[in-house]
Amino acid sequence: MIIGEKFIWLHFPKCAGTFTESLLKQHVHEDMAIEFDPIDPDNIIWHQNIPKREEVAKVDLGSKDVICNFRRLPSWIISRVKYEEKRSGNIAPKALYSVGNFYNDSGEISHADTVLKKHTTRVVNHWIRVEHLEEDFINVFSKFIKFTPPLDSSFFQKRVNTSGWGNDIHNWFSNDDLIKLYNSCPLWSEYEFEIYGNLLID
Repeated sequence: MIIGEKFIWLHFPKCAGTFTESLLKQHVHEDMAIEFDPIDPDNIIWHQNIPKREEVAKVDLGSKDVICNFRRLPSWIISRVKYEEKRSGNIAPKALYSVGNFYNDSGEISHADTVLKKHTTRVVNHWIRVEHLEEDFINVFSKFIKFTPPLDSSFFQKRVNTSGWGNDIHNWFSNDDLIKLYNSCPLWSEYEFEIYGNLLID
């Protein structure tokens, strides 16, 4: 989570969050009104949602605009599956991830809609689409901060696919698979349609 004077940015896992945070740190590091969560593996708080942060920190964040990154469901689930495989060694079969499930680091099965529900306990005012990161990042954050130095495309070209799965969903899903996946994740499908205007189904 990143907290500014008038905004809260939620760190949605596997939605270019680390890259987004890095960009902000590079360009607003002198703005002391912006608070970045410490990156501490022994005290993981940067994925907290707003109710949890208000409970733990005894603060009221209700007056701030909420910003959150988002990603198309097929690429998100594969990125999450590959990340968890790399982190814990738990390999999810297609029967698991094709309905939006994945293993978490403890080996338990979780679901895409569960993750999304956690991050939408309060209305998100501004979405940053991972597939349109440069455009959305600039459009959204320029409402709240002044970039120093000014941003240009070169900063966004440094982003890499850390999961290493190639970003081609057609290597993982047929169109029938995509229909099954979206049908299995009704909450995500609802948000994706609202944010993007369509789903990745032919």
